[in-house]
Formats: sequence, C-alpha cells, structure tokens
Amino acid sequence: MKWQRPAPLGEQEAPKFPGEADWLCPGWEVPAGFCVAWEAPLPAGEEAKEAWILEACRRQTKLARLGEKAAWAFVKQVHGVALKRAEGLGAGEVHCLGEADGVWTAQPGLALGIQTADCVPLLLMDKKQRRVAAVHAGWRGVWGRIGVAMLQAWQQEGSHPEDIQVALGPCIGPCCYEVSEDLAQQFLQRWGAQVVQNPVGAKGPSLDLAKALELDMVGAGLSPKQLQSAQLCTSCDMRFHSHRRAQGRAGRQLSWVQCFPPWV
Repeated sequence: MKWQRPAPLGEQEAPKFPGEADWLCPGWEVPAGFCVAWEAPLPAGEEAKEAWILEACRRQTKLARLGEKAAWAFVKQVHGVALKRAEGLGAGEVHCLGEADGVWTAQPGLALGIQTADCVPLLLMDKKQRRVAAVHAGWRGVWGRIGVAMLQAWQQEGSHPEDIQVALGPCIGPCCYEVSEDLAQQFLQRWGAQVVQNPVGAKGPSLDLAKALELDMVGAGLSPKQLQSAQLCTSCDMRFHSHRRAQGRAGRQLSWVQCFPPWV
C-alpha cells in the first residue's frame, strides 16, 4: 500500500485539519483508503458520533473526488460480528444501517465507511462479482471471526475465495497491545504463537490482531498474495488516533471503499 493525496483542492474544498487529505491506498480498481487522523476527541453521545461519521463521509467524497452523486453507508459499531448489506441508497444519501461491525454492497458507486482508533479496519473487494466491504474488528470481532463471516456471506452470494482481495489498515500492533494472561492464552490456543508476543519491557503478553485475521483469511481459502497489511501501529504512529494511547479520549480515522461503477 502507498500514501495517496488528491490533486490540489479549491478553497471551498480545502482540508480543515493537518494531514486530512492523506490516506493509505491499497491500489485497487476501485477508490479505497485508510485515512490519517482528522479531529479529536470523538464527540460524546450517539447522535454526535453519527453526525461525525456523516460529515467525515461527505468530506471524503470531496477529498477523494468520488463524485457529487456518491452515496455512503455506515454502521453503528458495537464490537460484535454482525454484518449488514447496503443497497437501494439514493444519490448523495449518507445513511446509518444500524448496529453491526461489517457492511458490504454491490450497489454501483456506493461508498462504505468505518471508523477505528486501534481496532483493525478491513476492506474487501471482489472484482468478478463487483462488490466491496468494510469491516471493523476489535479483539471481540477477531475472536468471533468477523473476517471469515464476511467471506462466507459473499460465498453465499456467488463469490469465490480466489477472486477476493483484502487490505488490513493501521491498527494497534503487538508492540503495544498488552492484554491479560487469560485472553492471551485463548488466542494462543486458537491461532498459535504467531499472534501472541511478549515485548521487552512489557508487563504482560500482547496480541497481534491483524495476524489473527490474516491466518483466518488464509484458512478460509485466500492466498497470502491476496492480502495486504499496512503494518503500522496506531499507538506508535502519531499520524493516527489511538484509543489506548489517549486513554479512551481518542478521535477516529475513517476507512472507506467505493463500489464499482455501473457496467458500460
């Protein structure tokens, strides 16, 4: 993946915050990216949080030049494994689909957004079936195998593992994500030593959530060549918000993908 910045914007479209126009791009056939930090802290209250991501989606439409008619769908993230399908949105509409931690669509031109600040953001694309997905995975989502759940949902709709691309964005890394011994043992028993580390100077074991997701994807039939990982720790890298680094007072960064345009 590489950093991407759009062409110079007019005064009316100029970024409001330093670095706002930067995102990490997986280089797919569709527009997609993992944004740097925007504003902090995240507003209190569910209505304010929903208003934040609504504004973030609209702003990204301009920054990434997705088109004035681009519609967006997002979900109220609850650290679970539920998935939503987005369809039937009108031009320019930005809509919350309710509680879930993954959203996918085959609606041409529809963009999907999720927000994270240490959890793993996943973007998925199936070029043959012309569908995309955005997934939010904290440790509970990883444990519940939300990534595999998305792949299975797509397979039920005609997708084949060999046609799917997956990109994992910046998230807290094993260098910083200390957990209890009990939780570490659970992850160790399920995924093995690759996902549990003991960093020098740490008070306890730590988890590599991105690695657990990668192992799940490979186990579900994807080749490692179909996976991209940013390998950037949100707690270490000051370009990103980190819930743990900010002791619960962090903002969020947007991860997004736009579905394929209509056939021409």
